[in-house]
Amino acid sequence: MARSSQLTTPEAFPTQSPQPSGDYSYTLEIVMNMQLAMGKLIEAVEGLKMETKEHRTDLKTVEKEIHGAKVAIRVLIAAFLAFSGLLGWVITTYILATHK
Repeated sequence: MARSSQLTTPEAFPTQSPQPSGDYSYTLEIVMNMQLAMGKLIEAVEGLKMETKEHRTDLKTVEKEIHGAKVAIRVLIAAFLAFSGLLGWVITTYILATHK
């Protein structure tokens, strides 16, 4: 048997792409589900923004409280040092006055 070297084409070869059927219900369903998912994502992002804003406010409040506590501790230390110095001066003056 000899093989033929001629190329052949199928008889029912399509010459153009098939036309859409006009039923877009599945495509519409997919788009609506995507829109629903996007809505949920946008809502979640907005919620996270609000929580972040609340946390930022809380952190600023804590920052102010810590700064106030640091200032109060410094004032107390300064008052203690001043009182200790005054007490030491009074004791030294008393000892020097009684031992003359």
